[in-house]
Amino acid sequence: MKTLMVIDPRMCTECQECINACKKEHGISRAKKTSTIPIFCLHCHPEKAPCARICPTGAIKEEDGTLVVDENACILCRLCMIACPVGMLLIDNEKKSMQKCTLCMDSDRIIPACVEACKDNVLKIFSIEELNDLKKDITFAYVLEEAMKLYQD
Repeated sequence: MKTLMVIDPRMCTECQECINACKKEHGISRAKKTSTIPIFCLHCHPEKAPCARICPTGAIKEEDGTLVVDENACILCRLCMIACPVGMLLIDNEKKSMQKCTLCMDSDRIIPACVEACKDNVLKIFSIEELNDLKKDITFAYVLEEAMKLYQD
């Protein structure tokens, strides 16, 4: 099941709790702070993700609907960093591998650390199916239609 994280930038108070929780969970923050809101991996469609398509070793692959980095296959060529439209692949010098947000699928968490830490309830997790159901609600239709364009075949 394809899962996406949605952020409401109007509600973000720039507290950085999501970034701190990510760093605590993974040893490196897989999100970046901009001048206003945090930026996260777009969780592109696995068949269309620029980072996965450019990787010469196939180290970025789909696992349960989310792209993950196979640390053993990664050669740190950094092509994925260049290809990512929001620059969300990061070097973990300790693991000697690239890292990206997996929505905490590589940990024992049910809810991603950033979502749980967000005191303003700005971050939400949805499946593609849930977003399609929300599209039927006229109040969400336009916003979701624009967001879904990236994930449709």
